[in-house]
Amino acid sequence: MSAPDTNLEKQKRQHAPALWGIRAAAGFGVAMLLIAAMVAVAVSDPGGEVTPPVDAPVSAG
Repeated sequence: MSAPDTNLEKQKRQHAPALWGIRAAAGFGVAMLLIAAMVAVAVSDPGGEVTPPVDAPVSAG
């Protein structure tokens, strides 16, 4: 059953702050995901050229 008196303009006005909060939270979440992805790519090993390990000289001591 729907409400008998629906004033859409009044409801839009009353719900606007909550809707802006939801939009802001969603935007913040997307920004955090993008930042996390950029950090993960920046610190990852590119898997490029591999240098062989250098043998340390053995001391006779």
